[in-house]
Amino acid sequence: MKNTLPRVAIVGRANVGKSTLFNRLIEKNKALVSEIAGTTRDRNIDVVKWQGNQFTLIDTGGLDIDKTIEAKIGQNIVKQAERGIKDAELILFLVDIKNGIIPTDKTLAKKLLQQNLKAKIIFVANKADSLKLRQLPKEVFSLGLGEPFMISAANGSGTGDLLDLIIGRLPLQSKNIGDQDATPTIKLALVGRPNVGKSSILNSILGEERVMVTDIPHTTREAHDTEFDYKDHRFVIIDTAGIRKQNKIKKGTLEKKSIGKSLEAIGEADVVVLVTEVQKSIDVQDKKITQQILERGKSVIIVANKWDLVASKDTNTINDYVKYYQGSFPYLWWAPLIFVSAKENLRTKKILDLILDIKKSRELEISDSQLERFLKSKIKQHRPSRGQGLKNPFIYDIKQVKTNPPRFIITVNDPKILHFSYIRFLQNNLRETFKIIGTPIQIEVKKKKEKDS
Repeated sequence: MKNTLPRVAIVGRANVGKSTLFNRLIEKNKALVSEIAGTTRDRNIDVVKWQGNQFTLIDTGGLDIDKTIEAKIGQNIVKQAERGIKDAELILFLVDIKNGIIPTDKTLAKKLLQQNLKAKIIFVANKADSLKLRQLPKEVFSLGLGEPFMISAANGSGTGDLLDLIIGRLPLQSKNIGDQDATPTIKLALVGRPNVGKSSILNSILGEERVMVTDIPHTTREAHDTEFDYKDHRFVIIDTAGIRKQNKIKKGTLEKKSIGKSLEAIGEADVVVLVTEVQKSIDVQDKKITQQILERGKSVIIVANKWDLVASKDTNTINDYVKYYQGSFPYLWWAPLIFVSAKENLRTKKILDLILDIKKSRELEISDSQLERFLKSKIKQHRPSRGQGLKNPFIYDIKQVKTNPPRFIITVNDPKILHFSYIRFLQNNLRETFKIIGTPIQIEVKKKKEKDS
């Protein structure tokens, strides 16, 4: 099938980080990256998926011919790069801000401008790894391309915003083109405080270094979607930025935007995996994140990562940690808790097995006859508790009205006189009787309508 996706080419002189940026945007280590000029010879091509949109990304060799490269090879590298430019709707013109603007950058920029390509160019300054490097020197503006978009392809800083800019500049008719049959069946988000190992868990699950992992908080700046198949199911994992306390984040910063993306990812997911660091205490921020999850009606798995760092483990160690987690999240007693080590690939795939079980629970449909038998049995076991007033509550029926997550309506003579503890009793028994794990159960109480006489 012919690729009808819009094309975006990365161009620039040798060693400015074109292949590093290419790998970052396609989320694969596909292009070979080295400091040797001419490493990229043919064009590397792959598809970038971002926020429901797709485009073809082209990685080109250096537009300059390095003296250390054989002349014919150098000329072919340039020819390939020029072809990439010709085919592209957009051009990412990359410079190395760390080493500064050199005459070759000016020559290449002039060449592009002489071809009347300015309207297609997004000027990108790479290797902006520190605040000092983000203070633009005057010579940057001598290229005639305006102010550059600052990124670090190596650590991902700014690449999410760059993708937003690219999508905004692509032809409208070319957006949202994709394989409609490849709809993911399960979407999960990895969330948690900074530096708990979310990206390491993603890499461990995939069995490859798909995302950057460092010990620096907020290495992941934007939510990254990664699709893969597991046991005949299509998964999408959203790796999110660490969520810190709001009062510690400066307004208008990239971190503020990334945390906003993390919260959006919770809303988009079916299952949210809350990642914690097992050796660190559960704090208020962890609990605030769980509230965000519950408010959106999402299923939950609690992951205690870095189990390999727990020293002197014995037969009681895991039980002690289980008690601690249950005491910290008493309202999430129904959420599976799993102890993993992303570093040692310990039990990370078990997360996917739990998600498949949770998917069954989210999609569970219980017939009216099953619910009728359930209700009679539970009323016989424990009569409805009285709340307000002197009348005794009477439950007529219970019916399921929705899945994802399961939602039920209980019809009573007066909602006010049914004690809330009895609703919790029914929730817990629904969970036990029908094996509903890792997902909230919603119960609404309604008054029975009087029939027309």
